[in-house]
Amino acid sequence: MSFTYNNDPSESDIAACRFIIGDTNSSMPLMQDEEIQYIIDNSHGTNDLYYQLFSRAATLYARDIKRSLGPQSEDPTERTKFFSEQAAIYKAVRNAAGISVPLYASRKIFFKGMNNNPPNIPEGRWE
Repeated sequence: MSFTYNNDPSESDIAACRFIIGDTNSSMPLMQDEEIQYIIDNSHGTNDLYYQLFSRAATLYARDIKRSLGPQSEDPTERTKFFSEQAAIYKAVRNAAGISVPLYASRKIFFKGMNNNPPNIPEGRWE
C-alpha cells in the first residue's frame, strides 16, 4: 500500500481525490492510493465519485472512539457527521443528469421572515 500527495491536486486523479476529502497528511493517511484508485475505477461520474469518497471517509471515522487523557479529549463524531453530510449531498444528485454540483456543496439556509415582502403581482397570477 502507498500514499502519494505532493500538494498539487492537478497531478493525478488520486491527488485530486485526496484534495477533495482533505486526506493530504502523509503521517496520518485516511486511505491508501490503491483504495482511492479502486473508488475511481468503480464510480460512475463525478458526483458518484465524491459520494463514494465521502461515504468511505465517514465509515473510517465512524470506527474511531472518543478518547480522553486528562483535560484533553478527541471525539471523531463531528468528523463523521461532516463526511456523512457531504456524502448525502452528492448522493442526492449523483444520478441526476446534467446537474453540476459545486466542489464544496452546502445546505440551503432558510430564515424566518425571508419572504415577508413579496413582489406586487396582479391578482389571479398565483392560481
